[in-house]
Amino acid sequence: IARKYVTTGFATGSWVLLQNTHLGLKYLQELEETLLKVEEVNPEFRVWITAEPHPKFPIGLLQMSIKFTNEAPVGMKAGMKRAFAWINQDMLDSV
Repeated sequence: IARKYVTTGFATGSWVLLQNTHLGLKYLQELEETLLKVEEVNPEFRVWITAEPHPKFPIGLLQMSIKFTNEAPVGMKAGMKRAFAWINQDMLDSV
């Protein structure tokens, strides 16, 4: 499924989200090779990758990426506040 979405994204410029990729490191190596070989890529294409730190994560993929880290807040209360901080009354009223 991931291959299909990435290939479609190359052509259409869509964004692709690959989650928990630390569980499929073999595919990440394939993705790195694909990104290096592909000739025609829509300039709007983006691939977002989420992963936990892993010593076998492909270094080349890291080097060609923009990295964004997100540290989990400490404690359940802080986690709940962070999860719902973006919701405001106007948004609730519109639903």
